[in-house]
Amino acid sequence: MTRYQILLFLLKHSPCNQIAVQERLKIDQAALTRHFKILEKEGLVERHRNPENQREVLVETTKYAKEQLVMNPPLQHIKVKEAMESILTESERTELRRLLNKLVLGIENIEI
Repeated sequence: MTRYQILLFLLKHSPCNQIAVQERLKIDQAALTRHFKILEKEGLVERHRNPENQREVLVETTKYAKEQLVMNPPLQHIKVKEAMESILTESERTELRRLLNKLVLGIENIEI
C-alpha cells in the first residue's frame, strides 16, 4: 500500500475516520499510522478528533494535497495515461471510461 493510494482514497472520502481507511484499504493499523505521520509531516493530511465522538480520529486531505494531486499529478501518471490512450481509438477510450465508471460505482456499493 502506498501513501499515494491512501491519498487517492482520502481525496474521494475525506474526512473519514481512520478505521474506515484501514478497513477499506486492508492495511495494518500500525502501518497506516506510520503512513499518516509521514503524510502529516509533508502537509498532505490532517488528523483530528471527531467533535461528536472524541474516541474517533478523523483524517482528511489538506488543500495543498488536493492542489498537488488534482492540479499537478505526478509526471509518471501523465505519461502512463498518454501511453494507454494512444493504444485505444477514441470510441474505445469512451467505452473504457464508461465501463470503468460503472465498475467504480458498483464497487463503492459493495459492503465488505
